[in-house]
Amino acid sequence: MEKQKTVGFILKRVDCNDGVASHCESLIRGLKAVGWKVVLITGTVNYDAGSVRRFEALKDLSEDWAILEDLKPLLPSLGNITRIEELVKKYDICLFHVHGYAMLLLARILKIITGVDCVATFHPSVHGDDPTLLKDAALRSQIAKYLIFLKLFAPKAFIAYSSDIERFLLKDLGFPKNKVRKIFAGIDTKYFRPPSPEERQRVREKFGFEEKDLVCSLVGRLNWNKGHDIFIDAVRQARNAVPEMSLKCLCVGSGHQEKEIKEYAFASDEDSRCFIFLGYVDELREVYWTSDILALPSRSEGCPLVVAEAMCCGTVTIRTEGGGVRDQIEEGKTGYIVPLDDAEALSKAIQKLVNKDFRLQMGQQCAEYASSVFDQELMVKKTVELYCECSGIETK
Repeated sequence: MEKQKTVGFILKRVDCNDGVASHCESLIRGLKAVGWKVVLITGTVNYDAGSVRRFEALKDLSEDWAILEDLKPLLPSLGNITRIEELVKKYDICLFHVHGYAMLLLARILKIITGVDCVATFHPSVHGDDPTLLKDAALRSQIAKYLIFLKLFAPKAFIAYSSDIERFLLKDLGFPKNKVRKIFAGIDTKYFRPPSPEERQRVREKFGFEEKDLVCSLVGRLNWNKGHDIFIDAVRQARNAVPEMSLKCLCVGSGHQEKEIKEYAFASDEDSRCFIFLGYVDELREVYWTSDILALPSRSEGCPLVVAEAMCCGTVTIRTEGGGVRDQIEEGKTGYIVPLDDAEALSKAIQKLVNKDFRLQMGQQCAEYASSVFDQELMVKKTVELYCECSGIETK
């Protein structure tokens, strides 16, 4: 009997306002368009009024969504294992796709019970609450932990969605090349595209910006990991260095550290006029269209989709070293790379983009490059090829 094209996504948890959830939504949407079905198997799901749309989208796109509130990666209960086994039989799941290494033990147990193999996407990132400790945490080696866990419970294949992750798996962890497949995280490049002059004017008016305003945005959870303090300090420095510049800043996203970050931002009347917090935004394209610059001074990143989205819209990006940075940015051509925790470097990069003609030229280069590399259809095509290879389904 021919195998069903059904894959089970396994995640420890789902935070509907983060990049992993965004990546899963894009991937599921693309898989569904080419005839694959996805069953979501997850632990706790978190969303708020702003991110409820993503929760609903994931629910609508999936064939089923089993939310196992007590799902424990290292001690999966017999009840949860039985529930997943029932889903395998009900939907004839041919492959598991594990998002995050923590669920690989569960995938190994399921392989023994059901015979279903798995592939895994590695999403290394470091999150925390203390901005004074995050840099050290981001740089601290965790190779020993990964070596033990990933070797013991290795999937049939790893998906590396940046060159950094590919090198980490091949060189640092020593996995053979045939077990690692580099597939860039893709986005809908028909949707994320440069605006027409009319579209640009409309969104600028919607957000209350004038043409003379230089709009710099940070899109990400309101968490110190994203470097909001560095962003705020850099903007203040840029304002002091170029007083005639009309600099406006959008902070887009939600998170449990909203109060502390806003307190840090609103130190003066000038800050109150400069920094605008929008919360979670459903239509991020409008943010990119109204923005001249996207800044992402994160202390740690896997491979941020917001950078690819902004670039496809022609928005010049400045980001810190981290996952996927060299895949996304060619220094001085498609953006700038700045060191961790360096507000002065970020400020200087912003100042380089004050010249409108130079900024527009770089924005065009961003859009041309990103739309060819981070295309959703290309991601889906390569992912399906890997699914077929690992599950025994013939490609057509």
